[in-house]
Amino acid sequence: MPKTATAKNPQAAHRRDRIVMWTALCLGLVLFASSLLGNMLGFVVLPFDPHRIYGQVGGILLMLFGLTRWR
Repeated sequence: MPKTATAKNPQAAHRRDRIVMWTALCLGLVLFASSLLGNMLGFVVLPFDPHRIYGQVGGILLMLFGLTRWR
């Protein structure tokens, strides 16, 4: 039975998970914070989201996805 790429090189999988984790955390935090500030100050961050619900929920989901990659 052939080994998978993660079984051959677990360090590469760990490095990839860290990159995904930090990217998702940062993007989620920026999206959530900008949508929250937009809600308080009255500007629109995403043109299809005038009430800023999708931006805030999407930001939280991205942060949670990044946190599930934490090792």
